[in-house]
Amino acid sequence: MSFGDTLIEEDGFGFVPRLPGAELEKSCEIVRRYTLTNKHKAIVRLISWGASIQSIKVPNRDGKLADVVLGFDNMDGYLKNRYMGCIIDRVANGISGGTMHLDNVIYPLSINDRTGKDCFNSATVAFDNTNWQSQIVNNRVVMSHLSQKYRQGYPSNVLTQIKYTWTDDNQLHINIRATSTSSIPVNITNYCLFNLAGHGTGSKELKKHVLTVNADSWIFMEAKNNLPSIICPVDGTACELRLPAQLNQRRLYGIPGGGYNHNLCINSPSSWCYRFHARILHPTSGRFLEVYSNNPGLQVYTGNKLPHQYIYPPDLKDHEWGNDKNVQINFWKSMKEIAKEKATEVYGKGGIPYRRHGGFALSPQNYSNAGNIKHFPSYMLHPGKMYTHDMTYKFGVLFED
Repeated sequence: MSFGDTLIEEDGFGFVPRLPGAELEKSCEIVRRYTLTNKHKAIVRLISWGASIQSIKVPNRDGKLADVVLGFDNMDGYLKNRYMGCIIDRVANGISGGTMHLDNVIYPLSINDRTGKDCFNSATVAFDNTNWQSQIVNNRVVMSHLSQKYRQGYPSNVLTQIKYTWTDDNQLHINIRATSTSSIPVNITNYCLFNLAGHGTGSKELKKHVLTVNADSWIFMEAKNNLPSIICPVDGTACELRLPAQLNQRRLYGIPGGGYNHNLCINSPSSWCYRFHARILHPTSGRFLEVYSNNPGLQVYTGNKLPHQYIYPPDLKDHEWGNDKNVQINFWKSMKEIAKEKATEVYGKGGIPYRRHGGFALSPQNYSNAGNIKHFPSYMLHPGKMYTHDMTYKFGVLFED
């Protein structure tokens, strides 16, 4: 891993109000931006707000750089739209019922999901909408944050450190460490929306991507509360991604909800060993992304909840439904769900609107709701122990023969 030649520049990205109770004269604090450039001129930009990835520029097979991360040019975009490129705490994904059981004590958590029943991504005030302490250390960017006891209901202080390293072979290493003052569930990951054709190319290019996931099983979503309950084999399901699968509209609209938002169980002899999770390729540009992690699960998401354009899927419009009745039913269910919600446009970098299926996320993590399901890998962090999550986004180019 060579990163000694990586150039890191620091500047300001914007300002945010200080938290209530801060005993400082100034009412605002600066959000810092770090630009990491390796010896091949590939670039990563990070911001201290949410310890987020703001931009990644990597070459295609012709050597042309493009920004492959969905994000915003200023703080206004990040304040209006959560979870873009950020670190997700303390418990990524969901906790059913919005309650946590610890040592025969039930702790009520902040409820923030659409059903009004569950705690999603640690609720309303979390790692993603906090300004982290940040600095440059040995050609790496290190960010840290202390989450106070009883924040959103969690009964422990949690100190978290994120270390970002950008190597000369276009690998972004993310090393996450956390400690706590009492026993607490911890499941921390990075949530970044990508489009390997370029952040603003939309669903037209996303549907060209080809995805492979190293998983024989997935978490079946319980229909009653939309949180996981059992592990099922991927055979014969939309989660059968062991062989390369194109993310075309026919595949996405064949899934309830209009696309992937699933937790897959990564193959490994041990739940906590570092290994290959997934690979996704954009054949036109030649760019590919591989994901590695030491966590047992991978959340696969295809931007289903981004605003919709209210148009008929182009690659279904000119074809008969044939025997694909489930695809047709799921499509119309998806349209009805969209009609119930008033879509608010999300304008990203350069004023480009980000719309449904405009990006994908591959977020390594533990299984969702593992704290309330005994047969899932434990994510309890105890005093004196350290939570460790090492993950890598590895970019490359596939050249034509």
